[in-house]
Amino acid sequence: MIDPAHRPLATAEIGLYHPTFLYESLWDVAVAVLLVWAGSRFALRNGRLFALYVAAYTVGRAWIEALRVDPANHFFGLRLNDWTSLVVFLAAVAFLVLRSPRPEQPSSQATATMPAEP
Repeated sequence: MIDPAHRPLATAEIGLYHPTFLYESLWDVAVAVLLVWAGSRFALRNGRLFALYVAAYTVGRAWIEALRVDPANHFFGLRLNDWTSLVVFLAAVAFLVLRSPRPEQPSSQATATMPAEP
């Protein structure tokens, strides 16, 4: 129970709040497990593992921000922290997509130099 003298003015009648610090800690552990698994399963290299971390962290951050009642700047109905998470998430996903390995395609030059079969 939060002492009434230390409650936010907007919610002075409420004494219990979500422990967002605990939720974020648990989310961070879950992201760490995801990274260990994905790093070994998919061999993410060249910054892709870090981009996965950034994308996963921002998803959790957006969820945690929705639980907060403290004052924050709002822009188009969302907290500024949510907009920041959204932009960073989209950048991380774009990086993952653009840096994903492409399957090898045979070049037309390689097929032209191969000898014809008898």
